[in-house]
Amino acid sequence: MELNPVIALHLGAALAAVAIGPVALWARLGARQRPRLHRAFGMTWVVLMVLTAVSALFIRDRHLPNIAGFTPIHLLVPFTLGSLVLAFRHLARRDFAAHAKTMQRLYLGACVVAGAFTLLPQRLLGNALWGKLAPLAPIFQHTPAWVWALLAALVFLGWMQSRDRTAGLAAVSALPVGMLVYGLWGAVGAFGRSPLLPQALVLWLLAAGSVAALLARRPAAAWYDRATRTYDLAGSWLPLALFLAIFAVRYAVAVQLALQPALAAQGAFALPVAALYGAFSGIFLGRAMQLWRLALRPQLAIAG
Repeated sequence: MELNPVIALHLGAALAAVAIGPVALWARLGARQRPRLHRAFGMTWVVLMVLTAVSALFIRDRHLPNIAGFTPIHLLVPFTLGSLVLAFRHLARRDFAAHAKTMQRLYLGACVVAGAFTLLPQRLLGNALWGKLAPLAPIFQHTPAWVWALLAALVFLGWMQSRDRTAGLAAVSALPVGMLVYGLWGAVGAFGRSPLLPQALVLWLLAAGSVAALLARRPAAAWYDRATRTYDLAGSWLPLALFLAIFAVRYAVAVQLALQPALAAQGAFALPVAALYGAFSGIFLGRAMQLWRLALRPQLAIAG
């Protein structure tokens, strides 16, 4: 499929919608709301989505299974327009919760899922992308499926952390414990056969402990209810950013070690990586220590 004015309009509107959608959604998340920012980016996003959907009607594709050039991807057109109508109907009825859920589902379906389809090799954007990434294809092909499943799980978990929620002590402790295990597993998995493993583990432990101790001194952005023994937690996108950073670092390290196994025995590579893994784990442990302190000293449980 070659680029023409209609495809250029469709592609430009779609990419802009993918980019600004999270801003519109973020402006209505958390304890501190930003209604003006939400309205500005939200209305811009709606206009872009309408342009994307309408322009798609004039784009036909004979390569995929189709009827008169309309492929299964075109089903997103009525889905998009119908979801927008439904979202504004909820808004007119002042059902803000239903409006938010409809918009979130629309972004996930029309931007994230549809965006994945555009990366198919026979699509315009996908053809350009895979052509440039061709030298990296063997790396992706040899990546186990569970790695991508883990990435999807981390993204979902990070998204859950972005929402205001109530949780008990066990729930708030599960994430830092899990990330400690994940970080330790990363260090042992990367340098388990290296003579530098003892030093790497010591550095991992020192980095994790230092970062955790530093963060534990800060007040927690949470409220502890002693009567119900639960926390009211403010949503944050920081965990998602950390999850993606940790995954990217671990993936890059695994690729480097697969291409150059001798790096595992080189201190200039192994020791900084182990310290970085420990620092990542320490961030989550420090957050947990903040929350544990609220439970031990409920009279100081004031949002920070």
